Amino acid sequence: MTGVLVPFDGSKLAIEALRFAYERFPEAEVTALFVVDTSVTYQPEKYVGVKLGEIYEQREAEGEALLKEAEVVASDYDAPLTTAIEQGRPWQEILDYVDDHGIDHVVLGSHSRDFLERFFVGSVAERVVDRIPVPVTLIR
Repeated sequence: MTGVLVPFDGSKLAIEALRFAYERFPEAEVTALFVVDTSVTYQPEKYVGVKLGEIYEQREAEGEALLKEAEVVASDYDAPLTTAIEQGRPWQEILDYVDDHGIDHVVLGSHSRDFLERFFVGSVAERVVDRIPVPVTLIR
């Protein structure tokens, strides 16, 4: 059986990627992966006065809630879904998950970023595609 990984952040493209995975690979074991990005702190105004470790705990709780949304999508297909949460740099955690869990295919939402954001933050999709040893489908 094929293992398909869908990095999942709750965005419209992530939901579309999950739907694509179920439609294209109906017999696959699908995993939705949420990565708590420890390389930067998104939405710093949301975490004013919160200790760094607590920020990651809050992001993990947010990830758990987002993965519940992924489970709803899976139920639309009457299909099982494995969920996972990792901490680190998203692109590296995706690559590590593929290596550690025998994933055969990745379906990834490709967020369009403007030039400055891509320059400073980089594109997770670009880094994954450049380094991954398995086929990747990008959803735009």
